[in-house]
Amino acid sequence: MSPVTNGQITVLNPTAPPRELRTDMALRPEDLRGKSVGFLWNSKPNGDVLFGRVEQLLREKYEIPEALYRRKPTASIPAESQVIEELAARVQVAVVGLGD
Repeated sequence: MSPVTNGQITVLNPTAPPRELRTDMALRPEDLRGKSVGFLWNSKPNGDVLFGRVEQLLREKYEIPEALYRRKPTASIPAESQVIEELAARVQVAVVGLGD
């Protein structure tokens, strides 16, 4: 079908109406003291540098006993389920982020 018919133009709007998305926030511990922290990096440049500094600050302020680092191959795909499962089993707090 031609967009021009009998001197009229048909305008198509490919957008969908906005959706309301609601996601409950994860429960937060009252204190990080004694909690193991996991870091999930999406492999963007300098994310590892940022996480290293965050770990250092957390160790100084909260004396975290363990830091576990894992990474995704790229920012555009989700982490593999085994990575998520390992973080869930080994740490009480996770930091997910990127670099640039």
